[in-house]
Parts: sequence; C-alpha cells; structure tokens
Amino acid sequence: MALLDIRNLSIDIETAQGKIRVIDKASLNIVAGSIHGLIGESGSGKTLIAKAILGLHNNNWTVTADRMYLGKTDLTKLSDKERRQILGKEISMIFQEPSSYLDPSQTIRTQIKSVLPKKTWNLRLRRILGKIKRINVQSSRLQIKELLHKVGVQDDKEILNCYPHQLSEGVCQKIMIAMAIANNPSLIIADEPTTSMESSTQSQIFRLLYKLNQLNNTTLLILSNNFANTSNLSDYMTLIYCGQTVETGSHKQLMTSAMHPYTQAMLKTIISNDKMHEHKSELYTLPGNIPSSNQLPIGCRLGPRCPKAQRICVTNPTVTTKKGHSFRCHYPISLS
Repeated sequence: MALLDIRNLSIDIETAQGKIRVIDKASLNIVAGSIHGLIGESGSGKTLIAKAILGLHNNNWTVTADRMYLGKTDLTKLSDKERRQILGKEISMIFQEPSSYLDPSQTIRTQIKSVLPKKTWNLRLRRILGKIKRINVQSSRLQIKELLHKVGVQDDKEILNCYPHQLSEGVCQKIMIAMAIANNPSLIIADEPTTSMESSTQSQIFRLLYKLNQLNNTTLLILSNNFANTSNLSDYMTLIYCGQTVETGSHKQLMTSAMHPYTQAMLKTIISNDKMHEHKSELYTLPGNIPSSNQLPIGCRLGPRCPKAQRICVTNPTVTTKKGHSFRCHYPISLS
C-alpha cells in the first residue's frame, strides 16, 4: 500500500530569464513502512521535491501534479493552514546542515519542548487537578529525556541547556531527528542526513534511521547523492537526474537489472572491497557535469552525458513499467 503517491509532479520557477521547469514530471510511489531512497547528484532537484511535498515553496513557484496523495489526503487541495496541521504530525523533515535550521537564540530544551504533542485538558479536569501545571512540566521532561535516549543522546542534562553552536553537527542531527519523531509521524523525509560528517558518525545516523523504521514502522524517504550508502539501507530506490526521475524499483531490481544508463553509471561508482584496484588507478565517474537550471537540455536531460544517446533522445521517453520496475529511456541497457 502506497503511503505517498506522486505522479507527474512538475515545478516551474519564475526567474529573471523567464520560467524554468526545474522538476519535469517526476513520480514517486512510497510503500508504507519502507525505506525509499531518492538518489541523484547535487542539484538534481531532490530538495525541491521535498519542499513541494511539505508545501514550503516560494510564491514564484508553480507546482502541478496529476496526483499527490498522502494516504487518502490530497495534498494539492489543502489550504496553507491545513497543510501546516499535518506537518510534524503526519510528515516530518530532517534537514541537511541541522545547525543552520535550529534556532541559535534558544536552548535545545526549549526547541524540543516546542514540538512536543500538545495535550488538551477540559475545564473540569483542570479544576480537579490543582497541580496540573507541575504534572505537565514533569511529563514534558520525561518525554524529552525519552526522545534523546531514543536517538542515542545519553548526557541529556548537559545538552538540553546548550545552544546549537555549542554542539557538534552529529549531535545537532540527532536533535533534529528527535524533534522529527516527537509526534510519531507516518513519513519522515531525511534530506542528506549525513552531509559533512565523519564516516563513523554517518554510520551511526544511518543505523538510527534504520532502527526507527524497524521498531516504529516509520516510513523513510532519504534524499542523498551517495548511491552506495543509501542503496544499502533502502528497500526501494528512485534515481533522479536534472529534475527527471529516470528509474524506480526495489533494491534487488536496481542492483541486478538496472535499465537506465544513469543508474548503471551510479552502480559503477560503488567501490567493492572484493575487487582489486590498481595503485593510483582512476575511479569511475560519468563524463561531463550536471547542467545549470537555465541551460537544461531538451528531451532526456542526460542526453549530453549519456554514452547511448541518439537523435531521438531530444524527445522525452515514455515510462516503461515491468513488475514494479519503471524507467524512462529510449535505449534501456538490458533491452538493447
């Protein structure tokens, strides 16, 4: 069952040079309780899609989609007020560079407390419980302590009185994860959750996200440019290039029978310890660079960098789907 179903999402942004289509008919189908990786190079549009889902786009954006459902809720028909009501409750987001998103003027305790579920008490109960304020304070302290322990922060007393700039990026990321899971949301979007972290801290964050999925059945959408790390964690993956989703499938399908040349290129970037590498030998990289948003190719946007590109590639390929494995390519690898 799909928790998040997005079909043909397009985002046009008004710029000084005119309107630019930065996301071109992207589709995502995220199974409830799964870990789904949205993988692509920096600048491919992953964060733009996340902001469109959350409704955090600017006034110069035009967002259209044939379908954008969270469960049975049509996100395209929600007002700004209704969209805000589901943020944090149904959907939460873990931003990259967490210290930039935490409030530098408030302590960690205050910031976590602000996202805790609000308990409503009726007037009669307030009169009966004269010490209700003290009970609420004690309850929130326990909740905050439990949240921090869940994400692997043991010295909670010391950290709660700190400001974000006094903590490392790894600890700040754990704080953001604690805030994201405070309301037990159905879906957590993690945008490059391990950027600029040491490898040991990266592994710790990925283990934490995996644990949340396994123990709480929380659905995760992980946005990343690291194919190797994300593929090891994901049940399903979607490859995106220059705002176009090029291939989607299960972990097994993409690792063993990838159809799109871009997916094949990502697979070649994985360094295997089982293979011998010559001293100072060059690692594989896809030739060329990802184009800027105001110089996007027509048709298949991988065309200028694709080793299999032909004249027909200036037209957009249609989506081919086989047993849940979908791809957009005129010359798929395994069929050519």
